[in-house]
Amino acid sequence: MRKLIRVVLTTVGSLALFAGVGWLGLQVKPKPFLPSRQNTQQDSSTAELPPHLPEPVGRNLGATAGARLSKIQTAVVWGRGEFNFFGLVWFPMRYVAYYDIPKREFRREIELTWFGMPVFGGYDAYVGGKGILKFGGLLGLLNVSDSGAKTDQGDNMAMWGELLGYAPSASVLDQEVHWESIDPTSSRLVFPPGHGEDSLRVQFDPESGLIEHVSGMRYRDDEETKAPWRGENQGGWKTVHGIKMARRSVGRWEDWEQPYIILDLEGVQYNVDVSEKLR
Repeated sequence: MRKLIRVVLTTVGSLALFAGVGWLGLQVKPKPFLPSRQNTQQDSSTAELPPHLPEPVGRNLGATAGARLSKIQTAVVWGRGEFNFFGLVWFPMRYVAYYDIPKREFRREIELTWFGMPVFGGYDAYVGGKGILKFGGLLGLLNVSDSGAKTDQGDNMAMWGELLGYAPSASVLDQEVHWESIDPTSSRLVFPPGHGEDSLRVQFDPESGLIEHVSGMRYRDDEETKAPWRGENQGGWKTVHGIKMARRSVGRWEDWEQPYIILDLEGVQYNVDVSEKLR
């Protein structure tokens, strides 16, 4: 009996130790991706706010970017955050995203870490009108890849939701994008996918005019029907290169209890060459 007790105690102690070490590794934040060696190119070209915008949209653009809009061509955005791994555990992560606004393309690379070291990684992108997801880790034991019409729609919607925060001029200077009125504190952004149109509902703070959240119907994995998706701005605001943007962005499916990703903004560069990342 004593031998059995010793075995049980040793096993429980070992499991507790492994669990403690595992938990400790998830508390260590990774170093952020290094910013591009290129410096932000100050493009002096600006544009006036288009007439006849819905009132909350014009108010928001004035609050975030000023009376005249900088014509942003490309952007590189990086930071750290957390990723909800299959609803089981929150991993610390770091990310860097590349945007070509005139081409309506983006690519975001992420790494999930343990004790600051990458254990999972991959990217999602929308390039040439096509969405793609690639994610893997554990020495090749986990490999996830997705593409097709549903991925196209989901990645395109995510891109436009992010451009509202990082490159606000994109929503009014692109001739194939337009705004529709809903009520005094919300408007609908209508944008082109590969074929037809798609849209996001944008909710503005009634006092500051800044964006509280965006929402829309988006395909999730291989599900037959779209699910309600939402991107929230949290954590206050910071001004980067003259543009006010949220310190924290949170992505969630409205029918899930927890968000699936938290992105804490650390830096932005504009009008740099991103062509190698978007091939």
